[in-house]
Amino acid sequence: MTKKFIILISGLFLGGALSGQEVWAQGESKSIKFSGVVVGGKQAEILPGAHIFIANAGRGTATSNNGYFSMPVLPGDSLVFSYTGYKRQYFVIPRDFREASLSAKIELREDAVTLREVKIYPFRNFDEFKKEFLSMTLPDAREREALARNTDPDYIRKMAIQQGDGINTGFRMSQDQIQNYNTNKGFANTIPFFNPFAWASFIKSVKDGKLKDNSWKELYKDTPTLNTNRDSYIRQQRGN
Repeated sequence: MTKKFIILISGLFLGGALSGQEVWAQGESKSIKFSGVVVGGKQAEILPGAHIFIANAGRGTATSNNGYFSMPVLPGDSLVFSYTGYKRQYFVIPRDFREASLSAKIELREDAVTLREVKIYPFRNFDEFKKEFLSMTLPDAREREALARNTDPDYIRKMAIQQGDGINTGFRMSQDQIQNYNTNKGFANTIPFFNPFAWASFIKSVKDGKLKDNSWKELYKDTPTLNTNRDSYIRQQRGN
């Protein structure tokens, strides 16, 4: 009698423990390895970098270069597959799925938007285009104008007249003045006003009409005045 009672009590405790273990196993959410490939379009092209998001878990992943993906999920998870230019695709893990892994091929459909053809014409006709093209200013127009002006022979001649003498010319003139002083320092200065030969030459010039000859002015026509500068001289020549 005593042995039967002990066996009965042991059976009750063991059965209760097994029943509790079975209930705990049924309530546990087992992780599933979900893997597959994502393709899209009519040609089922591989879609690398496609985004996979689990809304209820707030996490996700992306496909590799060959469109493959692998991630842990739970029964009942809802996954969203998205890719630029394709419609979103939803996939739900079955709640009664009890396997350790699950594989699937996810196909996305193209999300094409057809737009009406739009033709853009900047000009109403070819004549307007030709007119605008001929009047177009080139990017280096100012540089071309400056180059043509600076290489013009008349411009170079005018700048040479205005430039004046250089250092070498001034030195040579000073040396000539010193030499003339040393040569004539022992002689008395003569005044042409009292020189009869100078008067004879002057009278002859008057008779020949040389005083009315103004051809010498042509030599100084392009020479700028002493109280002017380069800019004012150029504006004067241009008539500004």
